[in-house]
Amino acid sequence: MLTATVMDLRAIARWTSEHLDSLAHEHRVFRIASTLFDLTREIHGLDSAARNLLRAAAIVHDVGRSVDKADHPRIGAQLVLRDRRLHVADADRRALAFLTLYHRDGLPEPGDEAILKPGDHRETLRKVLAILRAADALDSRSKESPRLVFGLKKKRLKVTCYLEQLCPKTRRVYERRKKFRLLERELGCTIEVDVRSADALKLVA
Repeated sequence: MLTATVMDLRAIARWTSEHLDSLAHEHRVFRIASTLFDLTREIHGLDSAARNLLRAAAIVHDVGRSVDKADHPRIGAQLVLRDRRLHVADADRRALAFLTLYHRDGLPEPGDEAILKPGDHRETLRKVLAILRAADALDSRSKESPRLVFGLKKKRLKVTCYLEQLCPKTRRVYERRKKFRLLERELGCTIEVDVRSADALKLVA
C-alpha cells in the first residue's frame, strides 16, 4: 500500500489552474474516478491513500495541455516532476508524474517504470492508473459529457452513458474499449459501456 500522505487537493487544483484555463473536465474526471474507486473497492482492495492519489491525479492529468495537446502526457509528467510550486512529497510527485504520463496511451511493462524508484508501490499505482484511465474515458473536453449510471454485480461493471445529443461520433467516443482494458486486467473484472439517449433517462424519472 501507499504511505499515508494526504495531499492537499485544493492546493493541487490551484497549481493546475495556473496552467489550464478551465478545470471543468478535471472536476468531472475527479467525480467519476471517485465513484469508480468506491464502487469497486472490494475488488481492488486499495486504501484511502490510494483514493487521495487518484483524486489528485484526476486534477493534474491534463496539465501538459497548457503547452502542447498532442504531447500533453509527457509534458504534463515533466511539469509535475520539475515545478516545485506543486508542493507534494517526493514519492507523491513521482506517482503523479507516472499517472500523468500514462493516463492516455502506452504503458510500461511491470517493473520497467522509469519514473518510479524501487520503493514505490508499482502494483498499487497500476490499479490507480487503471481507474484514472477509465474515468478519463467517460468524459470529454470537446464532446457532451454524459450523465453516468453505474452498476456492479460481482465482477461485472456496467456503465450507462446518457447523452442529449446522441450521434455515431459520440457513441464511438464513449464506447471505445482501449481505455478500459487496463481496468479489466488489473481488477480482473469485465466492463460494459452502454450509450443511450437522455430521453430514456427522462422516461425512467
